[in-house]
Amino acid sequence: MKLFSNAHFLLTFTSLFWAFNTIAGRAAVGEISPLLIVSARWFFVAIILTIICRKELLNTWTILSHRIKWVVIMGLLGFTGFNSSYYIAAHDTTAINLGIVQGTMPAFIIIIARLWLKDQIKFLQLIGLFLTFLAVLLVVSAGDFHILMNFKLNKGDIIMISACTLYAVYAVGLRKKPQIGSLALLTFFSYVAFLGSIPGLIFETYSGDLIFPSQKGMLVLLVIIIFPSFLAQIFFMKGVEQIGPARSGLYTNLVPVFSSLLAVFFLEEVFQLYHLISLLLIFLGIYLFEFNKKLTE
Repeated sequence: MKLFSNAHFLLTFTSLFWAFNTIAGRAAVGEISPLLIVSARWFFVAIILTIICRKELLNTWTILSHRIKWVVIMGLLGFTGFNSSYYIAAHDTTAINLGIVQGTMPAFIIIIARLWLKDQIKFLQLIGLFLTFLAVLLVVSAGDFHILMNFKLNKGDIIMISACTLYAVYAVGLRKKPQIGSLALLTFFSYVAFLGSIPGLIFETYSGDLIFPSQKGMLVLLVIIIFPSFLAQIFFMKGVEQIGPARSGLYTNLVPVFSSLLAVFFLEEVFQLYHLISLLLIFLGIYLFEFNKKLTE
């Protein structure tokens, strides 16, 4: 299908699936411990991908064996590090703070892409970035910017900033991806992610914080495995491959908007005018990025 070769379609659904992760992460509190989620999600994703990609893993390894350092760093930063930090932060901060901090990820990606890959940043791109961040603030403040006056960093926010930085490095690092299939590459990332999660799981167990999944916890884990762990990662890789990390990163601003819309659907919250305005602002910001790109081509 042509849609699945369209970066904007893929990245929009990536953000939707990451929004599933936000809802699932909140639902997981008290139902399954955060570091157990990280280990379990990558364990099962690794099994699924190994079965799917079993015929091409040997050829892929022949290529990746020369890039083993890159594979390990990318897997630890973008998967183990980001996921562990994200779920821990969700326990120690408010939804408003989480949304604000997550909204800074595109800026981290653009800055790192500039420093690492020497990507040029145009004025129109900065305007687009500002509009999308403004949309994030509109969503997380529920249309009342006075709420933001009480914004204060806490331990969870600092952890989330670290998480955003880790994923930004991963997103930019995908530009260095060798010419191999996204599914096969994700398989090896999942191996690294699972092995890298084991020390955290051991610490969680011995600290007495381990919570085995309840029935609801199992359902939450299933959602996390299928959508943010499997489909979103593949879609994001393909999106970065097509339009680069900076432009792809801008779509992460859709996550808090989609999270709010999912809350309307699943939690029967009311759809507000600021939801619509936020969506329009984000797509306008993305359009400015694309318009600027077309001018330079």
